[in-house]
Amino acid sequence: MERKKTVIVGGGAAGLVAAVLLGRALHGEVLLLERLPRVGKKLLATGNGTCNITNIRADETRYHGDSALAAAVIEGFSPADALRFYESVGVVCETRGDGKCYPRCEQAAAVLDCLRLAAAECGAELRCEQSVTAIAPQKGGLLVVTDKGDILADTVLVCTGGAAAPSLGGSTDGYALLTALGHRRTPLFPAIVQLRTDTALVRAMKGVRVDAAVTVTTEKARRREVGEVLFTDYGLSGPPVLQVSRLAADWERQKRGGCTVSLDLFPTMTKEETAALLQGRRTFPTRKMEDFFTGLLQKRVGQTVVRACGLPLTQPIGALREKDMARLTDTAKSWEFAVLGTQGFGGAQVTAGGIDTADFDRATLQSKKMPRLFAAGEMLNVDGDCGGFNLQFAAASAAAAARGILTLLKGGAV
Repeated sequence: MERKKTVIVGGGAAGLVAAVLLGRALHGEVLLLERLPRVGKKLLATGNGTCNITNIRADETRYHGDSALAAAVIEGFSPADALRFYESVGVVCETRGDGKCYPRCEQAAAVLDCLRLAAAECGAELRCEQSVTAIAPQKGGLLVVTDKGDILADTVLVCTGGAAAPSLGGSTDGYALLTALGHRRTPLFPAIVQLRTDTALVRAMKGVRVDAAVTVTTEKARRREVGEVLFTDYGLSGPPVLQVSRLAADWERQKRGGCTVSLDLFPTMTKEETAALLQGRRTFPTRKMEDFFTGLLQKRVGQTVVRACGLPLTQPIGALREKDMARLTDTAKSWEFAVLGTQGFGGAQVTAGGIDTADFDRATLQSKKMPRLFAAGEMLNVDGDCGGFNLQFAAASAAAAARGILTLLKGGAV
């Protein structure tokens, strides 16, 4: 039977970072198993292929689920530590004004290549197309059962990722490895995902992008973000929509009460300032309402706002009443759409929910139910906002688990 000091299950960001960190210390005693034909498939898609690798503003407020655990592991492996690690494998990064950090080359493929090269250089083996079907306690270690033979490991790190983006390898299979050992899984739902809305109006603006403030409201919570919104044939997308989508996805899961998303098309202005701006359009009394917002908003968006207010596009601006002006202002500042749901795990970038972190040591991420077993990354009940926060948690949790594994092995406990 094959034997290794450490077996890592899952070749995503967390698994690859752990493979390098452990490989540097254990030299040839680290084996990473990936069920897909190649490692890092989801990593290649991050940042639309540019790989937003971390965010220097990562703190507890940017995480959900067990945000306290996220804060604890990030304290042990900060964004600065992550940048130093990536530079050590050959990835030089740059930090932008919004705190997002990208590889200088802006290529996720280069990040993956450097991780693979670093793993090979330190003797860690990356073995693809080998699925782990079970993990069981065994005298002298843990038995890793795979479709190509069993492996006896002193320690095992499970970081199989979540259910999001099944086209990139997302799956619920990894959770079963830990639930079979007595671990609990919290409800799963998509996060950083597009919103489906009533499409009666949005379809007319398909493909148009506007800067707006986006607010999702449920009976329990409310969240607002500002940025570029993309209108689609099914609803809304764009960075601020993805940021607020977690509330809508949780509502979709529970189906309690209603959920709305509203757009403020003049986010840098107060309602009073917007009202005054729109009053100024009355200086063009002979123009038709189809041109009321021309020069203020993208034309299709402006015309759709007019339609949403129930005003004919052919009506002269000079015919507007005060109540019409109030309706135009209200809609421009808080254009509300009923949320029907999300684009699901197929459109999601990350999974909310996961393996309950209460059953893991907060410093080392070692299981309290199964000694020598560790977990890291997206499969845990931690998810971050869009903007590099999830890759930061992947790296930080991998580092925490690697430290725990090395301490355990060095202490002679296995």
